[in-house]
Amino acid sequence: MRRSEDLRWHHGSSSTQHPPLPVHRALPGASGRIGPVVMGLVGGKGLPRRMILMGVGALTLLAMSGCGSLSPGNIQARRRIKQSLKSFDVVKSVNAEVEYNFEIGDSWTVLIVLNDDPGREETLAVLKDAYRLVKEAVGRSYVRLSASWKQNGASVSWSLSENEPNEAALDYLRDLAKPSMKSMDGGGRHISVNRGEVKKFPDDVIMTPRSGVGVDDSFDLGGMTVKVNAGTTDFGSVPLREVVDAIDSKYRKEARVELTDDHHVYEKPTLEVSAFGTVSEGLDATAAAKVLNIVSGNQALQSLYVSTVSDQSSGGTEGVRFQMDAGAFDAGYPPEEGAKVRAAARESAS
Repeated sequence: MRRSEDLRWHHGSSSTQHPPLPVHRALPGASGRIGPVVMGLVGGKGLPRRMILMGVGALTLLAMSGCGSLSPGNIQARRRIKQSLKSFDVVKSVNAEVEYNFEIGDSWTVLIVLNDDPGREETLAVLKDAYRLVKEAVGRSYVRLSASWKQNGASVSWSLSENEPNEAALDYLRDLAKPSMKSMDGGGRHISVNRGEVKKFPDDVIMTPRSGVGVDDSFDLGGMTVKVNAGTTDFGSVPLREVVDAIDSKYRKEARVELTDDHHVYEKPTLEVSAFGTVSEGLDATAAAKVLNIVSGNQALQSLYVSTVSDQSSGGTEGVRFQMDAGAFDAGYPPEEGAKVRAAARESAS
């Protein structure tokens, strides 16, 4: 009787409770991994053997059905991707990963790394054929494909798709590449350059598109972020360096200067200078007026926005937007603030 009491399950007194089933740490052929995984799914409590076997069976069926990185079909596809892409002499390495998504199925991410400073033609050969070769290996699965390499000291990343690579974009990128371009992104008809932190305003800021290829150039300077996005407009006449120099040191932290012809609202060549004070303090009209005097008469600009820095909580700014026509400003909006900035500009100019 004593022994039967010792064997009794002491977690509760209900007569309907059952003793806990033994915990299986691993199943045969599972290399000791299935047990802990299943245990983790239920907060450390044991599952009946039947439920464990059902879970393992589901995982096995998932792999055998062609889903996931361990399925025979995907293992073969990965091998084929690497073999076909490494047939190019310029290819240094290939990384191919696949994940299963219940909505879109298998999703492939493939990165091709080229040797440093590849020649134009050998680079173009990879960019032209890589997407086709990968799709031949993976079929209808989703593919995200890119190539990366070093070009004259700059780190280049190029996104590939079913579309033919733009040779003019590749030529422009190769001409622009230099060590001061920290990273460069290509693909399609646009090039993005990121210089990172710089100590002085670069002498070679890219202000002009070429052969239908747009380019944006960005860098950080003394706490400010400066960006030029020249999609179709030649901004060579815009005195951007003078605008940046006109921002007083006390206003440089978190300031942003952006010159773009692809504004998300106005869709016209626009200069935005968000620097002059905080939203809580209001716009410093005298400081903002310096920008008006610098860009007055510029024929490339059609819109100017001068404002405070962005508010950290709301993300908004307080400022004035001026429309420009042949270098002349309108009254500005809101008109009350516009009048203050224009009056300050006239006073400082005189």
